[in-house]
Amino acid sequence: MELLNDNSVCLFLLEGTSILHFGKLIHSEMNITTEQVAHVTKGVVFKNNRWHCVQCETDDAKYFHRYFSNFINKDIIYCRKCIQLGRMDHLTDYRITKSHQKATLCEYHLEFALSDQQRYASQQIVNAIKARRKLLLYAVTGAGKTEMIFEGIKFARNQGDNIAIVSPRVDVVVEISQRIKNAFFQEDIDVLHQSSKQEFNGHFIISTIHQLYRYKNHFDAIIIDEVDAFPLSMDDDLFKVIQTASKQSACHIYMTATPPKKLLSTISKDNVIKLPARFHRQPLPVPNFQYLKFNPKKVQYKLLNFLSQQIQRQRYTLVFFNHIDCMIKAFKTYQAQIPNLIYIHSEDEQRFEKVQSLRAGNHVVVFTTTILERGFTMEKLDVVVIDADQFSKEALIQIAGRVGRKKQAPNGHVIYYHNGVSLSMMLARKDIKKMNQLGKQKGWLDI
Repeated sequence: MELLNDNSVCLFLLEGTSILHFGKLIHSEMNITTEQVAHVTKGVVFKNNRWHCVQCETDDAKYFHRYFSNFINKDIIYCRKCIQLGRMDHLTDYRITKSHQKATLCEYHLEFALSDQQRYASQQIVNAIKARRKLLLYAVTGAGKTEMIFEGIKFARNQGDNIAIVSPRVDVVVEISQRIKNAFFQEDIDVLHQSSKQEFNGHFIISTIHQLYRYKNHFDAIIIDEVDAFPLSMDDDLFKVIQTASKQSACHIYMTATPPKKLLSTISKDNVIKLPARFHRQPLPVPNFQYLKFNPKKVQYKLLNFLSQQIQRQRYTLVFFNHIDCMIKAFKTYQAQIPNLIYIHSEDEQRFEKVQSLRAGNHVVVFTTTILERGFTMEKLDVVVIDADQFSKEALIQIAGRVGRKKQAPNGHVIYYHNGVSLSMMLARKDIKKMNQLGKQKGWLDI
């Protein structure tokens, strides 16, 4: 696909409104107002001897379907991978509108001062945006990454840069969008995911990775939170989407507590910023290993007694399971023993309402899958992992990171119940201890 001279275009697929759709793929029957068209393209094109989807960037043959249309008396080839965001086929023309920049004051409000570590990271982020380079923030859970990016956001928007803050997980997007919108309360911020619609003009968005399917050559800076989370960790096409949503000269900032080796290999050591301390200057809770051969159909008093003690202490507990079926069986076993017990998983249609109910303090104990391993923060929270030997090192670190994130309650319990200690368990605990030691060496922890 050839672009026009300014090399700045985007894709779009929503209904026509009064919103200016910079960077969106416009269907042939839809109207635009003052947006300029940069290019007209078929939705699916043949290049490098294979079909390629202009929207989701896939060229994997398994996603392309051919059928004969009796209406037009022709074969039609369309992409099935991104069809939920609007069908792309090889016959229909799509207009791609030019990108547009608009500077704003972008003032923000913080109710606390950044820590020394946060100020250091904040300056590194501003420098990366200035230089249009990659940066990886290898930061422990609870380091205060969201607040670290505020000055970078302000700098970018002051000079008119289009900026996107994205995550693979909708739960994380919902969590961080609330905090960012509260801080930048005068900014027009689009929050885009499966249950939301665009309200403004796309200069500043917070979204799931999949919403970037809509954009091409639009963003000057993209900040990717939880870069190692599913599905980004499993889908190379999504990394292509990050590239094609960006302008040719753009800044990419990756943030995670558990960076993938593949990502580390693409970023120079000088651009990897290791942040071992939490913002409240207290160490990460170290996991405690306990043997338990778990049986979901039987009340096991080792687990029940701990949960009962938690209720008495007025502490909240997330109990993590690796399999939905096992969790539901355990829920049926323990629901008579534990008041207001609920369970949450990715296929639960009420999961957002349940999380809000948990935040409101209505449930002291919650059974959950790894859907809550990231992006969830709550005071007085402890975690238990059932069959911890079945979890990856990365998941175990993220789960442990739910504990002690609040300044008012910086400590707590992390219990790995296991049926034999695994290498992943040992590596997770080793990494947590190593980060605590590094934070102490740098003077960023009060220990």
